Amino acid sequence: MPIRLSPMDLAPQLSETELVADIWAADAREARHVAERAASIARLARRRHIERDRDFGPLGGPGLDSRYRQSPALAEVSETFVCELALIRHCSEQEAEMLAVEAVLLTTKLTGTWHALYEGRLDVRKMRALVDLLDSAKPEVVARIEQRVLPHAEKLTVAQLRDRVRRALARLDAAALQERQAEAARRANVSSQPMGDGMSRLAIDLPIHQAAACVDAIDQYAQLLRADGDRRPIGVLRSAVAADLILRPWESRPPVTAQLVVHAPLAALHPAGAGSQPPAEVAGEIVTAAQCRELLEQLDMLGVRAAPAGGCVQVAVGDPVSGRLVAVATRNELRRGAGIRRRRTRRGKTANSATASAPPPDDGPGLRPPAATTAYRPTAAQHRFLRARDRTCRMPGCRRRPGRCDIDHGIAHADGGPTDCWNLCCLCRRHHRIKTFARGWHFELLPDGRLIVRTPSGVSRESRPPNWCYAPEPDPP
Repeated sequence: MPIRLSPMDLAPQLSETELVADIWAADAREARHVAERAASIARLARRRHIERDRDFGPLGGPGLDSRYRQSPALAEVSETFVCELALIRHCSEQEAEMLAVEAVLLTTKLTGTWHALYEGRLDVRKMRALVDLLDSAKPEVVARIEQRVLPHAEKLTVAQLRDRVRRALARLDAAALQERQAEAARRANVSSQPMGDGMSRLAIDLPIHQAAACVDAIDQYAQLLRADGDRRPIGVLRSAVAADLILRPWESRPPVTAQLVVHAPLAALHPAGAGSQPPAEVAGEIVTAAQCRELLEQLDMLGVRAAPAGGCVQVAVGDPVSGRLVAVATRNELRRGAGIRRRRTRRGKTANSATASAPPPDDGPGLRPPAATTAYRPTAAQHRFLRARDRTCRMPGCRRRPGRCDIDHGIAHADGGPTDCWNLCCLCRRHHRIKTFARGWHFELLPDGRLIVRTPSGVSRESRPPNWCYAPEPDPP
């Protein structure tokens, strides 16, 4: 039986001086562990040389996916390495790329920083500030800056260290600083960063002067609302002003149809009653049943009565026990598949009646997955079903939306794999290419929906469609 300790049991009678020493020692141990991890990552990266990408051939070679641009620090490393490292560490590919870049730079160009980290003279946050600022500087410039700042780094905050490095870069290698700024401008984007609790942060990459001007203008408009008597917190007013300035609801603009995907169990659509209600998902983020109902009421869609203008409503029917997707249908298809037929009343009006025990009519879709096809390309119904089932790329840890994914055969069609939903899944272009062309990778799509991925280093990870449950395996005899 494992021994359970309370945090207070670790240092019951230490003096304050001893507690401070323990904090410093823990920081030093963390720094050494990070340095050791960087050395191991760099060794593995060297074994995944760019030469391995020749396996992709002319039809699947690196660079064809314009959405993915690897850091220049990884120019000699196979593009599959970041995916492999993400599976090894069970983290996102964004974090894996950051760690890979960090490891390569620390063991090549920033060796002075690595030694200071390993010896505990530099903590992890300051190391990452140096890596971020010096990644594109010339090696001789990096060596001179390390000589200047590392002896004093222990006495500086992260902000002070960044300021000192920037000043040294501007003096010794202004071109590198300008290149950093140009690269940041080339990567400018607008993104939504989920914050949890039903909120999301809108991030806009802008030059410093434009960002400052935008913040000041938003604040002035918010202050005008406050002067007019709006007593909401000033931050809430700024958020409302920014949304209005972007959406400009007072203007008449050409209509734009936006897609909003809501996954809500039927029980979540009813007003709260006894017991807890299952959560729902809006745009891939978990929300409470009450938040989901509030959104649908704002869209006048509660009860799935009607689709918004220019759109349609599709209902995903899942098994209430296992959570597995049974079918995706429009309201009319759902009515036919459930055995609901229209009948004429004496006054000529139509009414609905349900036949609970009758099987689905032969000419309707029925409450079942779409039928298989002998063609290589999946049917429209299969596309609809698979994107509702998978919701994202099925590579473990990948969250790219299904609209940006390919529909891939688990068993290749050329090898006799059927174009049937159990043998199909969503893979983004990057991971589809790795599955098809990369050396040493193994993908296995099981009939129950699970995808098993094994890396060249022997690490296996599993993904399954969201909300799908599996019976526990029996204990060995």
